[in-house]
Amino acid sequence: MTNNPSKLARNGTQQASKALSHRHALERLAAKGIDVKTFIDAGAARGAWSHIAEKYWTNSHFHLLEAKDVWQSDLEKLTHRKGNYSFTMKAVTDKPGIIYFPKGGDEYGGAAFKEKGERDDLVPVPATSIDHEASTLKLESPYGIKLDTHGTEVDILRGAEETLKNTTLLCIETYNFIGQKRFPELLLHMQTLGFRVADIAEPLFRESDASLWQVDFYFLRAEHPAFQDYGFSKA
Repeated sequence: MTNNPSKLARNGTQQASKALSHRHALERLAAKGIDVKTFIDAGAARGAWSHIAEKYWTNSHFHLLEAKDVWQSDLEKLTHRKGNYSFTMKAVTDKPGIIYFPKGGDEYGGAAFKEKGERDDLVPVPATSIDHEASTLKLESPYGIKLDTHGTEVDILRGAEETLKNTTLLCIETYNFIGQKRFPELLLHMQTLGFRVADIAEPLFRESDASLWQVDFYFLRAEHPAFQDYGFSKA
């Protein structure tokens, strides 16, 4: 047995990723017959998550939202190649306008701030909301929503009130140390919006001490038949 936290973190992440990959989670959810006409992928980067979801929802449309222009070329090529993909190069928050990101930083990460004065290294980024995108682009429901948005999920969900009324599936990257709501609070918040946890994927453990850093939760509507079955084994 090793007492090295970094090695424990790497081993734990590798083992979990084999059993709890997004591919396996989406496969399990698709087997439940979840109907999704449009997936809205916020924090899409180059669209890797949508590529996986497309394997199980082959007839769906995928609308990708991304704030960091480092991914623009990839998204242009993707939407040129695939007619069922579209994208908007904007951050996502509660309403269209401007929010602020740290200058430079991780191309996959970085929290958003609503006020420029919160840090010294912030730059303005055009922002939209999920409701605005769904309405303006006339995206067809029912919807699936994926958020990889580094702690600003409450604002984004506030800007998706109308879309959530016709949403059947959500995937939210949820955090244990950062964010507007850490994962126990976010799960309870989702219940107030009418959704319950149905699956998880890719827990990540931080390298410093192997503590749980983040995990992706999948949510279905609370009235889904899966939540009416209180048994464990098949009859």
